[in-house]
Amino acid sequence: MPKNEFKDFATFETLITPKIITVVYWLVTVLLILGSILSWLRQSEGMSISFAVSLVATRVIFELIMVSFKNNEYLRRICEAAEAKKSD
Repeated sequence: MPKNEFKDFATFETLITPKIITVVYWLVTVLLILGSILSWLRQSEGMSISFAVSLVATRVIFELIMVSFKNNEYLRRICEAAEAKKSD
C-alpha cells in the first residue's frame, strides 16, 4: 500500500465499508439466484414472485446503506470546496 493510500486509510479519508458492502450485495444476490434455482427444481410454486421481491428488497436495503456513505463523501467535497474558497 503506497504511503498516500495508507495515510488516507489511517485518517478515514478512504472508507472500506462501501467496498465490503458491494461484495456482500453480490454474494447475497448470487445466493438468492441459487436459492431460486433450487426451489424451481423442487417445483415450489410462487417462488418467482418471492425471488423478484427478495431481489428488489435486497437492492433497496443496500442502496439505503450506500446513500449514507455517499452523503459523507459529498459533504467532504463540499467542505473542501468551501475551505478552498475561504483561502482564496
